[in-house]
Amino acid sequence: MFTFASILVTICLVLIGLALRYNYLRSKQHYEDKQQKSDADDIVYHKYLNTHASVIQTIYKQILPFTDSYCSNNELAQKVAYIERKLPSITFKKNIHLDNSLSSSYQAIRTYVTHGEKLRIAHNTSFLEREKNRSKKYFQTLLSHPLDKQQVDAILHDDDNTLVIAGAGCGKTTTVQAKIAYLLYNKLAKPTDILVLSFAKKNADDLKEKLAHLGINCRTFHALAYQIIKDGESEPAILPPNEVERTIIDIHHRMCTDKTYLSSFNDFVLNGLRPILNNSEFKNDAAYIDYLKDSDFESIQGLLAKRRFLMHGHDKSMVGEFVKNGEHCYIANFLFLHDIPYSYETPFFVSLREEEKAALDKQLKRYKPTFTIYLNGYDAQRIKTCPFPQDHLIFIDHLPTAEYKDTLIWSDDLHESYRSRYIKSYAHEFKEKTIEETLISHLSKYGVPLRRKSNEDIYKILEEAYGKEIDAVLKLIQTFITLFKSSGQTFDRLIQSNSQQFRQDGELQNRNEQFFDIVHRIQLAYQERLKFLKKVDFDDLIHSATLKVKNNRYQHAYKYIIVDEFQDLSINRCKLLLALKKQRYCKLFAVGDDWQSIYRFSGSDLTLFNQFGEFFGHTVVRKIENTYRFAEPMISISSRFILKNPYQIEKTLRNPGNRKTEVFFEYTQDNISHLNQDLLHVLQKLYAQYGQKLQHKSMLLLGRYQHDINRIQDAPDVKVSKKHSYIEIHSLLRDIQIDRHGNTVRNNQLQLDKKIDFQTVHSAKGLEADIVILINCESGKYGFPAELSDDKVLNLLLSGDDQYPNSEERRVFYVAMTRAKEKFYFLLNRNKQSKFIRELHLDHVGPLASPSQQCERCGGELRFIKNISNKICTSQMYGCTNFRYGCDYTTFRKTTAVNAVVDNDSY
Repeated sequence: MFTFASILVTICLVLIGLALRYNYLRSKQHYEDKQQKSDADDIVYHKYLNTHASVIQTIYKQILPFTDSYCSNNELAQKVAYIERKLPSITFKKNIHLDNSLSSSYQAIRTYVTHGEKLRIAHNTSFLEREKNRSKKYFQTLLSHPLDKQQVDAILHDDDNTLVIAGAGCGKTTTVQAKIAYLLYNKLAKPTDILVLSFAKKNADDLKEKLAHLGINCRTFHALAYQIIKDGESEPAILPPNEVERTIIDIHHRMCTDKTYLSSFNDFVLNGLRPILNNSEFKNDAAYIDYLKDSDFESIQGLLAKRRFLMHGHDKSMVGEFVKNGEHCYIANFLFLHDIPYSYETPFFVSLREEEKAALDKQLKRYKPTFTIYLNGYDAQRIKTCPFPQDHLIFIDHLPTAEYKDTLIWSDDLHESYRSRYIKSYAHEFKEKTIEETLISHLSKYGVPLRRKSNEDIYKILEEAYGKEIDAVLKLIQTFITLFKSSGQTFDRLIQSNSQQFRQDGELQNRNEQFFDIVHRIQLAYQERLKFLKKVDFDDLIHSATLKVKNNRYQHAYKYIIVDEFQDLSINRCKLLLALKKQRYCKLFAVGDDWQSIYRFSGSDLTLFNQFGEFFGHTVVRKIENTYRFAEPMISISSRFILKNPYQIEKTLRNPGNRKTEVFFEYTQDNISHLNQDLLHVLQKLYAQYGQKLQHKSMLLLGRYQHDINRIQDAPDVKVSKKHSYIEIHSLLRDIQIDRHGNTVRNNQLQLDKKIDFQTVHSAKGLEADIVILINCESGKYGFPAELSDDKVLNLLLSGDDQYPNSEERRVFYVAMTRAKEKFYFLLNRNKQSKFIRELHLDHVGPLASPSQQCERCGGELRFIKNISNKICTSQMYGCTNFRYGCDYTTFRKTTAVNAVVDNDSY
């Protein structure tokens, strides 16, 4: 009998068998359907191949093969576009049963379309290796010096766009020259197929001379634009850059008759060039003092006194008003412009008997109110003979509220006890914009007549005291207009960008809008003047040429556009290049160095270089890093310095030779204004090193400004030609060595008669000399960095981000350092060293002062003041050299001997 379990097992086995049978039949049907479909695909594929057999063979034989030349991205794209146009795409399964040459050709075509970029790269890699070997002798003998491997590599790359990043002294112009010669020699282009562009006329003329034998015409962008416009039309009348500057200055002077404009301009010169910040806005005292040194605040009264001393030899003791910060400067100028006589930080003056004076505590003896105001015709001298000076004085103290609570209580009690008139002002009143209201209120309460000078009188005063500031504002206006016209911006968009970009800084927003109001009026008047003169400036010239190219009213036939000094490209020049490339395909070969982009004032926009591919499309980037001008340690020092800005493109410069380029920090011998003795001291050191060879060494003096040559005075041994920018040295140099016995072992001398050119850094770009001396390394408005040139308002007109502090000035400083072949000297004033010098010294030499000689409060240098003796010992008193900026730190160091000798050589 069958049990229940056996029946259940039987049923399961039957079900399994049925399932297996079903799966078998299903798989068989699927296989038969698949085979049938495969056969159908084979038939369709076979039909497709036969239909397009001729096209497939043509493409396979004529389009696919790479020629023995560089294949550009555009060439590949054109081939792929041709294939897709001529050969309709069709989708098949991967495994096609047809196995013949036609099928293989078609599969090769599909692989080319899908993986063409990899194939192009592999071909170009192979071609470049062959071509380097084949042309090795050509590049070794083409010019006076063989080209290095990186130069050859850059030249042989022949893509749609090639950006060559070449360091200072790496042979940018040589590379351009060799690229053109290579194109012509290999018949890749004819002379008429090549357009060579440079930015400065000097560079264009230099290239033109070097390329003349090749039949190549080199132009500036403006010369190209001029040619484009006059083609088939009348020649445009051009307003050259020097006349642009004069025109803007003339418009400004005419607008000064408008009270609204003049008031706004005066206020911007007085308060808009440098932000007024207080100590609480900085991380420490050192950072705050660095800001004060860079800002170099000077009051009108102090500057006028200094000017009178320099021009008329007035008493030097009158030239002593050095305001400590921007807030003090603002109040000083407020008092001066309201005809209120004052003195700055003079000792608190009261009329006392001798016994009362002796009883004064030290705090009162040292007390100097921020401002002392003189009434009723008195001044700092006459008040000393007044029996009741309190009746004719008002004292003002300006202090940060929180930090000086005890001082304020003490000063309140003091003035109450002497019944003197006392005014307090606070830092927060500057932030709240109530400082002027506070001063007017308190002064009016004490009956001080407030008669603000007229805008016309204020402007005349500013011309005398702040003449350089006025020049800086007018230069900023000219730069702004250049960038504004180049960028194609509108003032409405600028106001919007200003609100967005500086939304965290309301004061800067308001300041920029004040500047917009000034520059907008000048810009409108400037355009009207051009219209009246029937002239165009360079920006209008390039804009008109760009429109003509875009509208195809000018047709070019260039195959190659080669641009030297590409880092100087402006937005409008970029638009012209893009219009030429869009009208007719041509290859762009650009050579430059982002580390040397220093012409923002003429419209250059470094973002166009740093983000080259985003503007011009597919780009090959090559680097040339062998510099033949300067060597270590200057290479490391200058490279580390410029790369502090993260927006600069990294490259590793090296010198293939064994020589050195030495760097020296040479401190001035005293605090007098001219540098004659310091310059002669450097020459004396150079004679000790070079001997008679010094006579034949090339030398160059560099300054940040043209007026830096005034730091050297005309004298019998140093003749200065300011008109022609050079000095002549006529000095007897000696090299004497005495042994330990007092015997003279060497006594050489050289009558040095040498002409040394002076150049600003901008004009020296591209130049070099054996020995270079930088004579402006100071902090301040007219120091290096030039704080008035790196204005944040210009960032609103640039196409990208270059927000690193002093980015443009850092590049200018780098250009200065990289002019020297053998020796570079920083000529320094120890008390006014610029932030760049402090940075370089710290990075490569060490702190400017040893820890024992540093101020514990601000990090400044301590200087010996005097010996203080008693019966036990002598103490040496040291004070901080940043005393002028508000640091009154002092310290005492005991010595064992009463007659201690102080070594003062290091100060």
